[in-house]
Amino acid sequence: YLLLSSLLAVFSTSLSAEGTYVLNAEAAILNTQYALDEAKKLGEDPDIISDQERLELLQTEAQAIVENFQQNQETLSDEEKMNLQEKLQDKQTEAQFLTQKLQTKGQEAQQRIIQVVYPDFQRILGELINAKGMDLVVRPDALFYADPDLDITEEVTTLLNVALAEKS
Repeated sequence: YLLLSSLLAVFSTSLSAEGTYVLNAEAAILNTQYALDEAKKLGEDPDIISDQERLELLQTEAQAIVENFQQNQETLSDEEKMNLQEKLQDKQTEAQFLTQKLQTKGQEAQQRIIQVVYPDFQRILGELINAKGMDLVVRPDALFYADPDLDITEEVTTLLNVALAEKS
């Protein structure tokens, strides 16, 4: 108990020291105008739109199969029930595939965005560290609580927007 309270006292004292800041690097990068524009382009990609429409159609068809089964299960033969179950399984399998495909494309796009913006992010963070005399920059998920005034994520996003605008 004594060791735990000592550690908490030391840890809380070090975090309350002047020069401690919180930064969600991924959010700072992905909230830039560049990232938002890239996400919009991805959403307008004909392949993505086609896959999303197909996914919605599969979900509608699967729902219709379930409703048909529920309404008619007493009058359906065993063979008809098996056919409906197979159709439903096929729709669900294809929907899972499309969902994973769309998620993968989204994750790949995020990684490309981060790759493009990261050098500017590093430069800007270095400049902020020097300008503000930062002693410690921590991720928000590494903390139980931090005063919102210590969060520099929006400031980094704003500076990244300026830097990226100057580049283009």
